[in-house]
Amino acid sequence: MIIEPRIANPAGLLPDAVKAVNLLYKAAHSAGVPQRTLELVHLRASQINGCSACVDSGAREMRKAGETDERLFAVAVWRETPYFTEAERAALAL
Repeated sequence: MIIEPRIANPAGLLPDAVKAVNLLYKAAHSAGVPQRTLELVHLRASQINGCSACVDSGAREMRKAGETDERLFAVAVWRETPYFTEAERAALAL
């Protein structure tokens, strides 16, 4: 299946937003949160935001990095599954 974007370049519509997102990304990655947790949160945020390209690429990259299918499939329903640590649950709740 080929994913077709709804708009050509959403970042081009709000260039200042891209700067803010990059600063947020840098701050999150410098705060000592494990990479795996940050990727889980990014995947969940992408699901909530409805960004199919982000969900697809995020899940694929996480899988390449060794994430299990059980955890990837369960991110959308993380509260009802036993696959996440307390720290990951706290991050997902935010």
